[in-house]
Amino acid sequence: MVEQNVSKWVGRIDTTSIRYYHLSGAVLAGTYVLMLLGAYTSAIGAGLSCPDWPMCYGTLVPFLHPEIMNQTPYSAIQIFAEWAHRGVAMLVGIGIFGTAVVAHYLRKPPFVRWSVTIAVLLLPVQVIVGGLTVTEKLQPIIVTSHLGIATLILLFLCTTVVADVLSKTGC
Repeated sequence: MVEQNVSKWVGRIDTTSIRYYHLSGAVLAGTYVLMLLGAYTSAIGAGLSCPDWPMCYGTLVPFLHPEIMNQTPYSAIQIFAEWAHRGVAMLVGIGIFGTAVVAHYLRKPPFVRWSVTIAVLLLPVQVIVGGLTVTEKLQPIIVTSHLGIATLILLFLCTTVVADVLSKTGC
């Protein structure tokens, strides 16, 4: 009797929705962690610890070059924070793009698709402003814009997750 009820309930679960919910939720959480990492990077004065962009001291991994690490006025922690912020940003950006592709592939409700699509459309702007943050030596308006765009992306990703959940409950 219990087994029959469990199998009826399990049979009603839409596994693509669970997978999409996990994907979009993970990307939302990753975006939030990225924003926290950006705040930490700023708080420890590491915003210019990688003085060029998109590379860091002309290389992808400055820690593999002792001559760079010995000649910089920044600590290894500062350089790592900025370098990690850039790396996590790349991974989160790929995740946001993938979330949008999956939303369209699964033919999610229009509100879900539009909210994640807007987040994707904001990504190139965020990348450019992030680069300008470094190349323009942390100009306050650029740093503030970088945070503002990140907040909009987070908002649209949150909307994506909530709209997907609500679409399953009939709201």
